[in-house]
Order: sequence, then structure tokens, then C-alpha cells
Amino acid sequence: MRNLFGYCIIEKDPWPLPEPDGSEFIVKRADEAVKIRLAAMDREDDTVQKTANFPPWLRNLFGVLLSVGLFLLGIAIELMGGDGMTYEIAVSCGFWYLIGFGAGLVVISSVFFVLQHFKNKVVMNSTAVKEHVSRYERVRREAFDSMLVPSDAVPVDVFSYPYRIKNGKEKSAMPAAKCFANISLLAFRDGEALCLADPTYVVRIPYDSIASLSRICKKTVFMGWNKGENFKKGEFKPYKIRMNSYGQMFVKPCYRLEVRGSETFELIIPPYEFETLSPMLGYKALSVIDVKK
Repeated sequence: MRNLFGYCIIEKDPWPLPEPDGSEFIVKRADEAVKIRLAAMDREDDTVQKTANFPPWLRNLFGVLLSVGLFLLGIAIELMGGDGMTYEIAVSCGFWYLIGFGAGLVVISSVFFVLQHFKNKVVMNSTAVKEHVSRYERVRREAFDSMLVPSDAVPVDVFSYPYRIKNGKEKSAMPAAKCFANISLLAFRDGEALCLADPTYVVRIPYDSIASLSRICKKTVFMGWNKGENFKKGEFKPYKIRMNSYGQMFVKPCYRLEVRGSETFELIIPPYEFETLSPMLGYKALSVIDVKK
């Protein structure tokens, strides 16, 4: 089953992104002039993100160091809690060195991630970035208006699957094999269909093409957070979304909308969007099947 919003990356930095695998459901496309402006804004946004964050390899390195430090601390503490363990034995066996080394890795890694947080905060709150965001939103709105997307369309997240073709096989373009990319779209109902709008196209999913709606009971891994509020706070707190040191996020359950066209596609909906999208799915939203994968 293919991801409806999955796409194949051919170039290293494709601007704009290729159309999704479910392109047969596209009913409108933005003007070429608007696409060029969006591509320019996307490149500028990419530059902002690179300025606001340390390089991925460095973040990954300190994520590994943090994991190793916690692992060493856990081993040392468990061994020192054993029967017959005394201070003299701990010293002679070098357990204190193990604890010190592990604690050092944890402290150094923690300092790095604190610096990353403040670096991101300073850049993202700068006047230049705020002006960029304002320009970006104006261009996006122009793009949506050109495709007659209603002004009351609701922003929603869905999970996409970017991939590359290597040796004739699909390989995930994400850091982990079973990891989705979180993308933001505008959702609205158009007669007997659900519509999802990207700034460059509008996908229309007729109700009679929806085969089933299932609840995925296991954890789903994704990357990217599009909401203004922190995923640990406010309305998102009940969903218990977690993030590891590599920036991968975890949530359950998610929902899979099975859509039939020339082949079968899946639309993956995070749990915090289900309440928003379910009224736009018609009667199909009344029947949810639990699945393990």
C-alpha cells in the first residue's frame, strides 16, 4: 500500500517537492509563477533552519554520547547495588570511574542540547526571521487563493513518506526506515469528498473511493512538528508524544484511511488531527477498525 502523500526524491534538494504518489487525485495545481516564488521561499526557509540549528551530524553525535552516558550510568548503578558491594570494592573495581565518565558524557551532551535550544530560540525570534515568515505566509495564501481553496480551510498534519530509488528498490529518505515526514496541509470538505491542499496542488478524495478507516495501535515514528504550541503542552499533552535525541517523534494510535484509485493508497492521520478530520470523512468515519500494523 503506497502513501498517498509519499514522493520520490530524485535530486538532492528538490525545489519544489515532487508531486505525491497519489497524484491521480489532484484536481487543481498552482500557477507556475506561484510555484517559482514558493520554491524561492522554501530555499530561504531551508537557510533559516540551517542557521537556527547545529549540523545534523553534530546533533546525532551528541545524541549518541548522551545515550552512551546514560547506559554507563545505568550499568554502574546496577552493579553497585549488588549484594556485598562496599565502597572499597567499588573503588578497586573502578565503578566510580565508570560513573564519572558516564556522568561527564551526560553533562556535556546536556549542555550541547541546551545551547541548541537557545541558538534556535534566538534565531527564530529575530526580526529577519519574523519578516521571512510573514512573506512566506503571504505567498502561501496567494497560492491557495489561486486554487480557490476556501479561507476557512483548516490546517492539519498528515504523515508523508519521502523515499529514493536505490538499486531498483524504494529506500526511505528519512533517518530511519519506518519513519514518516510530518507535513501541513489545509483541509476542507467539497461536496461528497475530502480535500487536502498543499500550496502547489489540491487533492480531492471522493467518499466512494474510501475503502476503510483503521486505527494503528502500535507507535508510529515521524519527524517534524508544525504546530505553534509545544507537543508536550496544552491540547497536545494528552497524546503523550515523545521525542528522542535524534529528533524522531513517537505517537499512538494513528489512523489509516485506505483510498482506492488505480491502486490502493493510505493516508496516515496523527491522533491529534482525527477529531478535526473525522467530520470531513462522511459516514466512513463511523467505522474504525483496530489493526496492529
